[in-house]
Amino acid sequence: MILSLPKDTLQPGMALGAVVIPGSKSVSNRALLLAASSPGTSVLRGGLEAEDTRWMREALRGLGFPVQEQGNTWTVEGGCRPRAQAPLWLGASGTTLRFLLPWLALRAEGPVHLQGEARLFERPLEALIKPLQELGARWEPLPGGGWIHPCSHLPEAVDLRVDARLSSQFLTGLALATATLPRGGILRWETTSSASYLELTVRWLRAFGCHSELTETAWTLPGGQLQTVDLPLPGDWSGAAAFLAAAAVTGRAIQASPLDPEDPQGDRALPAMLGAAGCGHQWLEPGLLSLEGPLTQGLHADLESCPDLGPVLAAVAALAPKPSVLTGLHTLPHKECERLEASADLVRWLGGRAEIEGDHTLRIWPGIPQASRPPFDPRNDHRMAFAAAVGALRWGGELKDSHCVAKTFPTFWEAWATLLKGPIP
Repeated sequence: MILSLPKDTLQPGMALGAVVIPGSKSVSNRALLLAASSPGTSVLRGGLEAEDTRWMREALRGLGFPVQEQGNTWTVEGGCRPRAQAPLWLGASGTTLRFLLPWLALRAEGPVHLQGEARLFERPLEALIKPLQELGARWEPLPGGGWIHPCSHLPEAVDLRVDARLSSQFLTGLALATATLPRGGILRWETTSSASYLELTVRWLRAFGCHSELTETAWTLPGGQLQTVDLPLPGDWSGAAAFLAAAAVTGRAIQASPLDPEDPQGDRALPAMLGAAGCGHQWLEPGLLSLEGPLTQGLHADLESCPDLGPVLAAVAALAPKPSVLTGLHTLPHKECERLEASADLVRWLGGRAEIEGDHTLRIWPGIPQASRPPFDPRNDHRMAFAAAVGALRWGGELKDSHCVAKTFPTFWEAWATLLKGPIP
């Protein structure tokens, strides 16, 4: 399916419409697994309704945990040990796979067969599997998935060294599992990417009663502290990125909510990055952010702690008045698609020039696209589709496979169309 991407056609001086940001995928999947690990009934309000969180909920049901849904309020009965009666389908959800694997390796009653999209199991897993093997678990890879064979005996505590260079999700998955042990344990590493997501995990472990201690290279987690909760889940800074970027490239104002200015998620840095390139932003009230363009400079941003912003900021840079440099992108080749090369292709589709330096830097020079060009291919990656929508605000264009946004934001195109129709009320 080919989608015609809308251009900005509002009258001069008009603001973009206000936007309500959906719940956080990162928080939703952490909270779901913690709720399943906590004895009793937990209530999670405002969770993200999208493919990634649906696969987590379905996986938990398939492992024997009742998950009830009423709108975006989820009730989870937790505390038992997971046991699968059939294969679990995980779609393309990296958080679901990387969070479940350690938990199943330590807690499952019998082997569990995991299945999903081919790309899911092409993404790095070896560094997560290795410490699990040291504990006695075994991963049996198969085409399109594999079997996780759990440890024969549940350890009282763990002390693991982890190669976390490619993903902080390896550490988060291990931490969530470690918190379920009687005496917890400690995780050690030398370096990791997207370290802000570890702080996010610390916050949500604490919300469920587990008070862990995180340093730059170690994480100490007490065991036996998890408890049930009744909590709201926050809006997603990653989901807000395209909308805030729209204000930057159109020179208009936008209001976005609900967003937490103290959220540990790395994508929270986006307003400051756009501010350094000329945009203004302010908090009008708790949870309500106002941001206004236009850009007056190129972007010069280190995305080490927020690499998911890479595609959207590449689109912004292609429309900026001056050249841009984005660094800290070394994890992008291991995402839902090879995002570093895909982001460079998006810049070229928008008429700019893009050069990749090493595996971590993207230099961008803006330009003007050809009058006739083929539809952009997002490579079945939701963030590439969001970025293409931002890029098309000036020149228009067409997009292949627009349905891929369902992974994290199923109503994105409806929200995008509403955004471009009128002023903030």
